[in-house]
Amino acid sequence: MSNSEDGRLLLLVIDEDDDLGFKAGISSPVIGRKENYDAALKLVMSDPEDADANAMFAAISLYDQIIKNSLFEVEIVTITGKKGGGLESDIKIGKELDNVLSQFPADRSIIVTDGPLSQSILSIVGSRVRIDSVKTIVVKQSQSVEQTWLLLGRYLRMAIFDVEYAKYLLGIPGIFLFVFGILYSFNLLNLPIILSIIGLAFLIRGFGIDTAVLSFSRRIYGFTERPLFIQIRIFTSVAAIILIISALSFGVGEIVSYITRYLPNAPPISEEPEFWISRLGLLTGILLVNVVDLMTIAALIVTAYNIFYYFYLKSPKMWRMIQATVVILFLWALLKGLGEFFRTSQIEYLIQLSIIAIIGFATLATSFILIRSVRSRFPPISKKGR
Repeated sequence: MSNSEDGRLLLLVIDEDDDLGFKAGISSPVIGRKENYDAALKLVMSDPEDADANAMFAAISLYDQIIKNSLFEVEIVTITGKKGGGLESDIKIGKELDNVLSQFPADRSIIVTDGPLSQSILSIVGSRVRIDSVKTIVVKQSQSVEQTWLLLGRYLRMAIFDVEYAKYLLGIPGIFLFVFGILYSFNLLNLPIILSIIGLAFLIRGFGIDTAVLSFSRRIYGFTERPLFIQIRIFTSVAAIILIISALSFGVGEIVSYITRYLPNAPPISEEPEFWISRLGLLTGILLVNVVDLMTIAALIVTAYNIFYYFYLKSPKMWRMIQATVVILFLWALLKGLGEFFRTSQIEYLIQLSIIAIIGFATLATSFILIRSVRSRFPPISKKGR
């Protein structure tokens, strides 16, 4: 390392897919000329065709040139990502670069790599240290026919035996050939069907439907590993949603059935809105009567689970859920009576509704007083310190 007033220069070799660790068993970052030389030698011995070893040797050669000219205080470092790349690989590269810069606070850098770097890697390095140059090391290949066939054979083996390549180069064409063979055996193979199948494949891949299905399946699988209370909460929420949708569907169906049976010659709303406004109370009553029961059951299912859940946690929120249950029962009776009054317009339902309102408000007030009294005498203590 040479001391100079021209600043500190970092020669940075980036192995995005961690061939250094995967093939040679060397952990990164690798700092220093000797350490990089030993690591590159071990990597090239484990895989003589690996391009990252060539990039490391090229960086060592450049290091020696800069040292000879004594232009900068220079250090050579190799950092690695993770196998397969992606976000975790970028995060690892950023952390290793921060570690290197804490030991050698460089002013500028030269990146040496075996291929084009992704924009994310350039952003990670550029946000931490100035990039003067990016040197891409291309391994020279023989142009002879024999060498070309050798490379072609190697790529064919990769396409057949490497799962990452085979599923695209063999798997997807295999699906198309299988489908076309089945269609041909039933004399269904024609141009519109072929175009429809190819278009469907493009549609699924273009809109990421396959990725969404895989993500959903992983969530379903992960659901079975969640705690029991979380599973029960999800089940009760789904059951409540299904009941609410069923209630609304049943209520709307009853309205449609009533209009079809008793108002077959009803004019459109846009032509005679007065006709429908005069029957708005009737239709509202039909909807309330047919919806309120299932919706009440849905709400009670949710509050029953919450009562059990907060009782288990010894949380004071349990009393709020008990109060909510009383309110739900009162609203059920009130809306049920209101729906019957709208539907029939009979005075007896109006009297019944008034009685329900008086008794209901009295019951609500009494229950709130009792719950508050019990809560003040026996306050639950939350397991989580609430």
